[in-house]
Amino acid sequence: MEQWKDIEGQEGRYQISSQGRIRCMPCCVKCRGGYVRRLPMKVLELKYDEVLQIKRMLAGGVHPYEIAEKMGISRKMVSKIKSGRSYAWLD
Repeated sequence: MEQWKDIEGQEGRYQISSQGRIRCMPCCVKCRGGYVRRLPMKVLELKYDEVLQIKRMLAGGVHPYEIAEKMGISRKMVSKIKSGRSYAWLD
């Protein structure tokens, strides 16, 4: 059975499972009109090890298009990881 625990430094926001999957916990965000929107819990697309591998390849100078093709993900996802807009809290 899969066990979930909080990620250090991101308690209450993100959890990691015993299988390496990452999930975002439910939260409330303010929208433009001033109303509050509740976002549901969501299991993220990439596993912890995959994100670290992508970050290592980016640091090593591998082209983002090559990473996207090798990992089977979109170029947009690699771009978001590179810019820090996605998975920025993972080291």
